[in-house]
Amino acid sequence: MKLVHARQESGFAMVTAIVLMALMLGLGIAALGLTDTESSRTGEQRVRESALQLDEGVLYAQSLVLSTKWPNDENAYPPTCTSGGAASDMCPSAANLAGASGSNFSNVDQLNSSSWITKVRDNGGALTSAYDPLQADAAQTTAGVGTCPLTPCTFDFNDDNQIWVQSQSTVRGKSRNVVARLRLEEIVENIPQTAVTAGAISVTNNGNHGGTPIIDATGSSVVVRCASTALPTCVDAKAGQIVPDPQAGTAPNLMTAAQIARFKARAKTDGRYYAGCPTKDPVTNKYDLSGQVVFIEGCTNPPNLTNQVETVDCAPPSGMATKCTNAETEPGLILWHCGRADFSGGFTHRGVLYLANNTDNTCPPSLPTRGDGKCVGQNVDDARDVLNTSGGFAIWGSLAVDGDACMKVGSNGLQVRFDGNVFDSASSYGTVGLVQNTWRELPPKAVS
Repeated sequence: MKLVHARQESGFAMVTAIVLMALMLGLGIAALGLTDTESSRTGEQRVRESALQLDEGVLYAQSLVLSTKWPNDENAYPPTCTSGGAASDMCPSAANLAGASGSNFSNVDQLNSSSWITKVRDNGGALTSAYDPLQADAAQTTAGVGTCPLTPCTFDFNDDNQIWVQSQSTVRGKSRNVVARLRLEEIVENIPQTAVTAGAISVTNNGNHGGTPIIDATGSSVVVRCASTALPTCVDAKAGQIVPDPQAGTAPNLMTAAQIARFKARAKTDGRYYAGCPTKDPVTNKYDLSGQVVFIEGCTNPPNLTNQVETVDCAPPSGMATKCTNAETEPGLILWHCGRADFSGGFTHRGVLYLANNTDNTCPPSLPTRGDGKCVGQNVDDARDVLNTSGGFAIWGSLAVDGDACMKVGSNGLQVRFDGNVFDSASSYGTVGLVQNTWRELPPKAVS
């Protein structure tokens, strides 16, 4: 029998193996823990990015809503819009944003317990130079402008076409909170700057008024859409009633169909759109034709406007009523889309009066395109006429009738006086864009 001495080291390999295995196990556990931590952080970062993507989407979705219904005193927005709130034409569509298959933001995180909130606030008071979320719901008083009648101020009270939008989105419990100032862009439309354009013209007043013209287009021209040989049938007026003498030509319509649509959209945004004939303001009990763009869709029975129009004092050329629809420095466009318009009543329209006469082919069959290049008789002719004026009504700016329709003017003095300055106000609305350097992220706390 072989004796093994206690000092022999023949079992050291086993001990070494056990030590190495312990070390490797420890390193493996540490690596596994590190991997798990990194995986958790990566997942958290992914959720945060998903929340930011949704939040920016909500912000720009609100901007699209603003482009169709700008917040003015007639279109004040709710204090907040929420993903769980009732559907509203002033809020983003929750169904289109997130939470359902096929929505714009529908990754695995955004489909799981996502929510959002938006706020629309005027850039006045404490929010004039920068957005302070702690002051967003407070009353706004701005020097030189006044105090917003709503608290919070959810419309463009200072009338500068700029508004703050704050949005907060939460995905899997992670919130992102951003804000930006948005601006409603104005587009100055390119339209012919002619004093008077029509298919045919008739001056129904037989007097010469001591040589004072009924239509004074000095500095511009009067154009009728007929051949020069047909001028006697297109224009019914005495010598001196129209200055300068009308010209025959193939003048284009004042606006294209696309331009008419843009002005219609602006009038709706401004709250100056009438689906039918103009209606009286319930407070003043008068017709309000003021504003940069007034759009009258289809009027089958024009109202009597005599002494029934809201006006401001003005100083037009001699011979015109000194009560105007708009201030001299703020001319406006009245766009009468379909049918015939009758104007009377001792007031002056400061701006452009435009009778579109269904040249965009969007009017109902009951209000078709009118005219055959002639004015017949002095009474209203529903087959030919789109404009009849009388009783001291005047236009200080420009008058346009599309197509071959007839315009009949009759007054005891100067009825149309050209002023090219009114065309500068012929602007529609474009998109709502972000004001440079105003986007920033706020602390991700809840929006109340």
